[in-house]
Amino acid sequence: MGLFDIFKNKKKEEKIIEIYSPLNGKVISLEEVPDEAFSQKMVGDGCAIEPIEGAIYSPLDCEIDIFETNHAVSIETPEGLEMIIHFGVDTVKLKGEGLKRVVNPGDVKKGEKLVEYDLEFIKTNAKSVKTPIIISSMDMVEKIEVEASGEVKVGDLLMKVYLK
Repeated sequence: MGLFDIFKNKKKEEKIIEIYSPLNGKVISLEEVPDEAFSQKMVGDGCAIEPIEGAIYSPLDCEIDIFETNHAVSIETPEGLEMIIHFGVDTVKLKGEGLKRVVNPGDVKKGEKLVEYDLEFIKTNAKSVKTPIIISSMDMVEKIEVEASGEVKVGDLLMKVYLK
């Protein structure tokens, strides 16, 4: 053991949470979402997906709650990180029409189907189907790295969240 070896173990262990894609579609930046609350990161940071199929899946093992109108899912990880998957823009105005809850709130596993939706109906009746995946408890976050680009499938690594 050398003189400086005692300092090598003092480095803070990084805590990284991997978030997997909850949708099949194309990864886009939040700036491309036609809603200022998301595009200007007022709600939090992350990325968005332009979906090509009609379902939202759990992006990791977590606890969920589904909004009454089924247009958004709130998530809490075991570490206490909070996220929102907000399907589309102005979809709350549909009052649940075209959106169907598949699971009850509570603990879910990564890849478990949460909500099904009629993509064509929503494209016709909402402002946008672009879906933000937002880390809302940014006070816990050191940095976010969006790992995916282009087309993603459910379960592909989407982003890494480094906790403080």
